[in-house]
Order: sequence, then structure tokens, then C-alpha cells
Amino acid sequence: MNRCLRYAILGADLLWIFGVFMLAKKWSATTTSTLVDLPPILAAVSIWAVLYFTKRLDCFWRGWHLPSICAQVTVAVGFLVVLLLASANWVGYGYSRAGVAYVACLLPVGFVSIRGLAFRLVTSRSAGSIKRKAVILGAGRVAQELARKITAHPEISMEVVGLLFPAEADPHSGPAGAVASSISLRSMNLVSLLRQSNVQELIIVEPVPPGPETEKLIARCRENGMRIHVVPQRYELHLSKAQLTEIEDVPLLSLEERKLPLLGKRVKRCTDLIGALLLLVLCAPVLAFCAAALYATRGKAFRKELRCGKDGVMFWMHRLNVDRDSKHLDSHERMLAQFSLTELPQLWNVLKGEMSLVGPRPESRDRVKHYADWQRQRLTVVPGMTGLAQVRGLREEHSSEAKARFDLQYIGQWSLFLDFSLLLQTAWALFARLVKADRFKILPTRHSNLARGLVTRRMIHADSTQSGTD
Repeated sequence: MNRCLRYAILGADLLWIFGVFMLAKKWSATTTSTLVDLPPILAAVSIWAVLYFTKRLDCFWRGWHLPSICAQVTVAVGFLVVLLLASANWVGYGYSRAGVAYVACLLPVGFVSIRGLAFRLVTSRSAGSIKRKAVILGAGRVAQELARKITAHPEISMEVVGLLFPAEADPHSGPAGAVASSISLRSMNLVSLLRQSNVQELIIVEPVPPGPETEKLIARCRENGMRIHVVPQRYELHLSKAQLTEIEDVPLLSLEERKLPLLGKRVKRCTDLIGALLLLVLCAPVLAFCAAALYATRGKAFRKELRCGKDGVMFWMHRLNVDRDSKHLDSHERMLAQFSLTELPQLWNVLKGEMSLVGPRPESRDRVKHYADWQRQRLTVVPGMTGLAQVRGLREEHSSEAKARFDLQYIGQWSLFLDFSLLLQTAWALFARLVKADRFKILPTRHSNLARGLVTRRMIHADSTQSGTD
């Protein structure tokens, strides 16, 4: 992320904290509140700064997604208030309840507004004019995925203006409707074209055509002041915990399996038990009514499906007896499926320890047996009722590979903060289904105004025999 933007958001956050504390003092019913005193303000500012950097509260790192931003800042404000109250109790400060309520309600509103303003600024015409122009050298899924993700992150101030395909790559692997032309790596036409288009970044997605021509291209781009980035061929290895070290002058890339720490597992299990019991008590009337209705119409209220849990151990996952894939559902059955009420019986699986409230969704044995090695890492944790893939709109009908990428991100970045954030995002997703709208995800719509001839081109490499597809 743009460092200036990141610190600008933090600065605006800290100013908003100071303003909210002043307002809390003014609106509080008591005149003895110490919220406006310097120590509480300094404590709040310090706590927020730590949360901001450790939890990446700029909120752009997964792309602009309003539910995610709202959930993250709300959970962070909850942490802030709890820590403030704990520290106040320790040093003997007395906060009024009204003042604390004002702070807890006003802070998220301002934080979300600040990030919304930052998004508008980075997607404005003036911001677009100063973006660094980038070209991706490569073909296949990874190159296309990278181009989409750069577009979804306007805060990095980069714009993909071209995709250069190896000559032997399938032209249909590029964007739909694109017409591929040819440029020889042996000529200087390619470097000249990049320079004329003011390209400043070259992103190489391995594998690239072998031979001296590729090396000359990279050298020529570097001589012309372009920055060179490389996406390694084993892209899936990034989903492992990687650490770069050196043995004298030899670089060594160490890879470790992503897994939850032992203490984290115990804390997560305690949270699951408390959360599942609370939700089961709150949802018991709804669950009983739904079960009675299904028993009256179908003769059976519940069903169970065999799924793969932690370490591939099979277990029976419970559901309400509704075939969600059927096209002949009654109105009440469609409602149960639409709002995922069919999944409520899985709270029993959570209490038994077979599932968690948050985690990778469990899949059937038929899907699991086709996992690649890197995908099997998602089986190292207890599966969940909801997860990072689900709040981003991926359901059972989506590919296991697409969901596994989100699931491994969740495993590698797990924290109670993330779990609470995903639970709030799940609630938001259910609300979006209630209003039957998906207006909450905003993506940049600005497109490059450079010559369309640069968008996709095929490169000729006379000595290459290796496919350039992913």
C-alpha cells in the first residue's frame, strides 16, 4: 500500500479520536468525566496506533469491501474500549457510561468515513494521472488474476496497461475478445513501445520464455529505469509460511506449513464453546419452529452429510432437511436456504468439537481426494460454519481451489480479531440477502486511456519450446 496514504489515514484516525473524546466530554451527562483528560486520550491514541499496524486497519489490503471495513473497525473499536476500561480500572480512572457509549458509537462512523474518503481520493481523476504504468509479462491464470487484483487495489498507485503473452501461450487464456499481435523479443520494438507508453513497472509471471532474449529484455527495461517484479512459478508456495534467509551469499527460502499456534487453538476452542452456546440459546425458538415446519411437510426435520474435518477425519455434519440445489422448493424452504438457516444445526457440531464457528468450510470426500498438496493444508484446522471465502461470496458450488486460497490466508493470519470480524461480515452478508441487493462492494471503474494496442500482445521467442501457460 502507498505509505503516504497509510500514514495519512492513521493521522486522520488519531484526530478523529481526539475529536470524539472532546464531544464525549461535552455530551456526557456528568461533568466529572475524565475522558477528556490527557492520559486517556494518549492511551486511546497509543492503543489505536498499535491496532492499526498489527491488524492492518487501513482496510485496503483485501481490496475495497465495505462490509469488511465496517467489521474490522467495529471490532477494533471494541478492543480499544475494552483495553481503555481495563487500564482505567487498573489506574483508578472513572469513566462515565454515557461517555464510553458515545466513544464506542462515534469512532466507527468516523473511521469508515475516513476510509471512504481515502478510496474516493485514490480513484479520482487526479490520482489516476499519477499512477505508475505496469505491464505483465506472462500468461495463464496467475497473470490474469494479478491484473484483476492490481485493478482492485487503487491505493498502490499502479495501473496495468498491458499483458504480454509468450508466443506459444494459448491466446484464449487472455481476456475475452482480445486480439493478440506479435512482437519479437530480438527487436527493440517492445522496449521502445513500453518507453513510449511511459511504462515504469515490468511484472514477470513465471515461467517465462528461456534464453538470452528474455534476459536482454529485462536488462534493457532496467537500463531504461523500469522496476522489475517477479511472481515465482510455484505461486502456491506463497500460501505457505515463507522466510528468506542467507548462508553467506546464497539465498535460502524456507517454507513452513501454515497452522494455528497451540495457544491459539485453545483460545479459539473456548470462544467456540461460549459462542455456540449463546447462539444456540438465541436461535433455539427459530430452529424449533423451522424443524417443526419441515417435519410437517417432509416427515423429517434434519439431515446429515459426511464431510472431511481436521486432518481428513470424517464426521457427520448436521443440517435442516432442505435440498438447497433443488429447483422445486417451497417458499419457506427457499427462505431457509437463502438465509443459511439450514446450517444452524451445525452449532451442535461446534459444541462437539467437530467444527468451529469460523474456519474453512468442510467438503466432501470426493472433493478432498482431488486436492493438490498445497490445498490439503486447509485440513490442518477444524472446519467452520463460516469463513473468509464465504464472506467473499464463495459457496459450495465454487471451486475448491478458489476457496482454498482464502482459507490458507485465514490460517496464516488467524487471530481472535479476524474471527470476530468474519462473524460480523457474515451477519452483514445475511443482511444483504435480506434486502436482496449487493450494493456494498465498490470496485474501481476507471480504465486505462492508453492505446488499446498495448492491452494484449503475443511475444515471439524463436528459441523457446516451453509452454508459457500456468
